[in-house]
Amino acid sequence: MRYRVVVGQLVPALVAAVWAAGLSVVSAPAAQATAPGNPGLLAGSKIINGGEVTTATENPDGSRLILHLMSGGNSDQGGGVSWAPDGTRVAYTNGAPAVDTYLPDGTGEQFVAEGGADPTYTTDGATIIEAISSGPDYTQYQLYKSPAAGSPTGQQYQDPPPWFAEPTGGSDRYPSVSSTTGEVIFEHDAAGASDIWTDHGNATAGLLIANGRQPDISPDGSSIAFYRLVNGYDQLFVQAADGSGTATQVTSGSTNHTYPKWTPDGLGLDYNANPGTNYLDTVGHHLVLASKADSVIPGGLFSVSQQPTGTSSLGQAASFHSVSPQRLLDTRNGTGEVTKGAVPANGTLAVSVGGAVQAPSRSLTAAVLNVTVTGATAGGHLTVYPEGSDLPSTSNLNWSTGQTISNLVTVPVGPDGEVDLTNQSSGSTQVIADLQGYYSTQDSGTGYTPVSPTRILDTRSALGVSTRTPLTDSTIKLAVRGKAGVPAGADSVAVNLTAVHTSSSGYLEAYPDGTTTPTVSNVNWNHSGATLAGLAIVPIGTDGSIAIKVHGIADVLADVSGYFSASSSGHPYVSLAPHRLLDTRHAIGVTTTSALAGGHTLAFQAAGGTTGVPSGTKAVVLNITVTGSTAAGHVIAWADGGTQPTTSNLNWSAGQTIANQVIVPLGTDGKAELYVNSTTHLIADVFGYYS
Repeated sequence: MRYRVVVGQLVPALVAAVWAAGLSVVSAPAAQATAPGNPGLLAGSKIINGGEVTTATENPDGSRLILHLMSGGNSDQGGGVSWAPDGTRVAYTNGAPAVDTYLPDGTGEQFVAEGGADPTYTTDGATIIEAISSGPDYTQYQLYKSPAAGSPTGQQYQDPPPWFAEPTGGSDRYPSVSSTTGEVIFEHDAAGASDIWTDHGNATAGLLIANGRQPDISPDGSSIAFYRLVNGYDQLFVQAADGSGTATQVTSGSTNHTYPKWTPDGLGLDYNANPGTNYLDTVGHHLVLASKADSVIPGGLFSVSQQPTGTSSLGQAASFHSVSPQRLLDTRNGTGEVTKGAVPANGTLAVSVGGAVQAPSRSLTAAVLNVTVTGATAGGHLTVYPEGSDLPSTSNLNWSTGQTISNLVTVPVGPDGEVDLTNQSSGSTQVIADLQGYYSTQDSGTGYTPVSPTRILDTRSALGVSTRTPLTDSTIKLAVRGKAGVPAGADSVAVNLTAVHTSSSGYLEAYPDGTTTPTVSNVNWNHSGATLAGLAIVPIGTDGSIAIKVHGIADVLADVSGYFSASSSGHPYVSLAPHRLLDTRHAIGVTTTSALAGGHTLAFQAAGGTTGVPSGTKAVVLNITVTGSTAAGHVIAWADGGTQPTTSNLNWSAGQTIANQVIVPLGTDGKAELYVNSTTHLIADVFGYYS
């Protein structure tokens, strides 16, 4: 289930008015446990193995629960979770005790502070404020501050500095930071009383609200939620953040209500409900303040905090970062924090890119993945799109029953650094995803320069090699720098690989020459006589070459369409929400519903107008699909007004529905040309462009 953003905040006066109206409590289904608004992940604690507690993250509807487990699969004995302001990391208190952080997918553990508890981030995300115990019996706490970047677990411990220059004269816990003023509020226990204190925004301690515990300040800084004892049970209250006015009670009954946390939209509270004191009886709840709708948080999570709204990666100019190809997902063996086994019909997987690259998740804008399906029980297609967004009406990979086939995908990432893959089929299929690179707003990456598409390898005609026979389980060393307009300073090359004259099953694997074979794939086949193409973005080895390993038997073609370099002439990449620009079946981008006849060329508008791609764009990233073909054929793509190249981008057999990613330059009119040598329908989905 997806949720759309609802803008607005509840101020204490409105909360009081709602409660005075006596609206009835509505029991909402568990799948609606998230507040209206940001569909960010939930982080909290979960009881496992009959009594152990570990932290976990999950989708708001309870799907894709990821337990944060230590090495060996043991519980982290953690709790007290807090999100970084940009939603990229989770801080928590483990059983040591110590404060650590990790990525939302459960990886990337970082040590912050020994002996700490109740971590929270400062507004800029650079510092974590934690409560550290002291005194002869370690029951007194003071607030301290540590760099949020942390250090690898196990690093030499150093005492962090205290938040206050002088102790406050009591025990201080549960800090919460105002995102608008930077003010820190916290629970101050002294002389048998628990009150809410403030640092006034300048690290000077003072009373704010008498008789209150576990305070949490709202996202807009206007309100504070806390609990206090009423008739023998802990109840939640809301009061103005400056301590003025009276507190409004928002829960009641013979249940303890504790650990209130505002949702990012400010419309509700996540909290713990417990009829007594046994932690095993704790149940996480979500309360919508306006309607008083109260629901159980799915997945058994309690002490929950919801991921803050992140900045969308769409529309941001970014540079490319090449990586040594690596496998992120393989449902055949459970790689990628997924359940081992085929993805069912209409099933969706989420894949974490942020945990695999050395870049802050919020700087990520798009991932370059080679996605493969195998063992499909029915024909279908795969749609890849940003996690947290609605399923678009686009496709990335098409297959028939039992086929093994792959395609390159350049897809925007969600605010949590993840992408979704949905199996749109009536049957199940195994899914594999190999990371080929990523785009980031960091300055250290490379830009793209398109070149006139040029063939630099064809084993059928001894182009790029010395023989004219298909290759069998062997590796081609292919020089690319100095060829087809690729300069000496190029970091990576965009090359369309085509396998022909295949025998039985096999695949092509492209990687930097001089490095270890990465055990990934770029083009896959599972029958003799196949002709299949796949775009690859390959880092160039130090000797100026790439390696193409043939697993099985095939002739190999390689067509260069551009390169990535640190040169100032390289163009940054801008991600778009995936959408359809061309579909000859439904008169999208054209005026008729007729298939394009063999031997003809179609010029279609890819930039300017209503395309969503601005005028002046140098090149676009398209997923081109052919369907309804009457005979085998191929597609050639190039800039409108240019000369038709002698290369190809997509190959098919009669009646086949098949796709390939294409980075195609555009003419000055914003158009691209597509030539087909056999009659077929054409579909083009856009994922981004080079400005």
